[in-house]
Amino acid sequence: MRSNILIIENREEEYIWIRTLLGGIESFTPNCTRALDFQDALDKTKTEFFDVILFQYDSRNSLDILEKSKILLPLIAIAENQESKEVLKNSKINFSDLLSKESVNTDLLDRSLRLVIQAKTTEENLNLLKIGIERSKDIFLITEASPIDEPGPKIVYVNGAFERLTGYKREEVLGKTPRILQGPKTDRIVLDRIRKAISEAKPCFEEIINYDKDGKEYWIEMDIFPIVNEKGIVTHLMGIERDITERRNSEERIRHSQKMEAVGQLAGGMAHDFNNLLNVILANLDLLEMKLKDSEDLMKRVRSAQDAIQRGVEINKRLLAFSRKQALNPESCDVNRVLKDFVPILDRIRTEKIEIEYEIADEKTVCDIEKTGLENAILNLALNARDAMPDGGKIFISTGFVRNGDTKGPKISGLEAKDYFLVTVTDTGTGMDDITKARIFDPFFSTKGGGKGTGLGLTMVYGFVKQSNGFLKVITAPEYGSSFLIFLPLHEQAKNEQLTVAKKKTLVMEENRETAELACVYLRELGYEPHVSSDMKRLAKFFSGDPEISFVLLDLQLADSKGIDLKKELERFGSGKIIATSSSRGESLELPNTIPLVRKPYTKTSLKEAVRNIGEILP
Repeated sequence: MRSNILIIENREEEYIWIRTLLGGIESFTPNCTRALDFQDALDKTKTEFFDVILFQYDSRNSLDILEKSKILLPLIAIAENQESKEVLKNSKINFSDLLSKESVNTDLLDRSLRLVIQAKTTEENLNLLKIGIERSKDIFLITEASPIDEPGPKIVYVNGAFERLTGYKREEVLGKTPRILQGPKTDRIVLDRIRKAISEAKPCFEEIINYDKDGKEYWIEMDIFPIVNEKGIVTHLMGIERDITERRNSEERIRHSQKMEAVGQLAGGMAHDFNNLLNVILANLDLLEMKLKDSEDLMKRVRSAQDAIQRGVEINKRLLAFSRKQALNPESCDVNRVLKDFVPILDRIRTEKIEIEYEIADEKTVCDIEKTGLENAILNLALNARDAMPDGGKIFISTGFVRNGDTKGPKISGLEAKDYFLVTVTDTGTGMDDITKARIFDPFFSTKGGGKGTGLGLTMVYGFVKQSNGFLKVITAPEYGSSFLIFLPLHEQAKNEQLTVAKKKTLVMEENRETAELACVYLRELGYEPHVSSDMKRLAKFFSGDPEISFVLLDLQLADSKGIDLKKELERFGSGKIIATSSSRGESLELPNTIPLVRKPYTKTSLKEAVRNIGEILP
């Protein structure tokens, strides 16, 4: 070990005495520098590095310079007499060690220097470790070891990464349990495994869903291990956590893509074999038609069989479209114009119970697509929407421009960071559960019952969107309806023609993450920059007058679950610009006339009308 020692001594004989003592040390080699007084020493510390300062002291000298300097280096003082030692003890200076000259020898000085330097090195290492942990992208979280049962161990330390990921400040979570991060999708089986490992003082490694301060879910991998003291007793628990949300989402997309690719290859192979069979049957029917021209009864049977073959050909086309083995013929076309021209066909779906509402933008928006493919996709979605409303309801079909390439505001998961044309088909029907939603694009999967569908409509939609290099997103809630969102990339020239407008901020306070995401899509289409939160402090800030937020989209069920008496708050602060949303259909809500109520599922039309009703001016 080599150390740098600054010796303060103006007396030559005394300096030689100290150097002689240091020269006898065998455990390390001291590198010595001399200063004649305290001021000289302070000047040297500004330009040179030292591990420790060593000096002799007698009570006739003043310590003022040293006291005022508040020097941070370790100080070892050798008191020349008892009076000097008392002066040093009573000073404001924090000495690392105080020695009496009469007892100083090489061994004592060796021991003192080694202890002081080791303590300094340990402190420096701890500071480096603290800096590293604070700047780490991984979360470091330390709790007490108990209680394992409710309310759970208390948090004693979190680093900066914890604040950045969860949105909580340190002072908000210190003394609380990490269980505040758990939510509806937090796996109880994983929690039981963690609990078992903790109770047995064993380390564990798990992946789990947690929730941030705004109620947004995220995936983390966590490495939890016990901290044991010198007696072998577990005193604390350390958790090192890493945000793996993007990785999990990517893995899920890859799994889904691989599944659909495999199903597509199977469907393509089936379609190829099916085509061969159809060709043989159709050729034989054509031959029969030539032979049976004189028999009208038999010709009816032949024509019926030929019609059935043609229906088989249409099904085959859908299979080939899904498997991407049927080539599309894309062309650059104005998608808004294509859909407006297709409205008369869609209107045939209307009945006494089924309404259709359109909001197709007037702007020219060019995409590279197959025109008939888009028409068939929208028709299939509209037919599915109709079938999902056996007791009647409304279908909303809208278009818009999504600026997902903006650097600000929430991004739509699964989309590249670029701008898209969006077609949305929303219904007020029965919705879907997660199990049904996971299978809706599988060939021949249908919930309509025997004889009511081929199970290939959504398969064809999926195939068209993928072949068009687009993205298909489904947002649904059982009993309230579904929204199918088709994102199509813009034609290169069209991207440069879109106008960029200044955006005003809005606050979306929504209980359901997917519904909030859909609301954000529509609000961004309307020219706003939405910010999602479930933290009622944000609402309180808005009530108090937040100039950054233009208006709030407030889920009444969320406010109720948070214990907010909305009527009382409105009486205290006034209504401001609030749009209320609700998924309950029959409830009587006492809201001021100035607050519009939008029923779920969200549609751009209803949101647009509500935004205008609160006095916002839309482009």
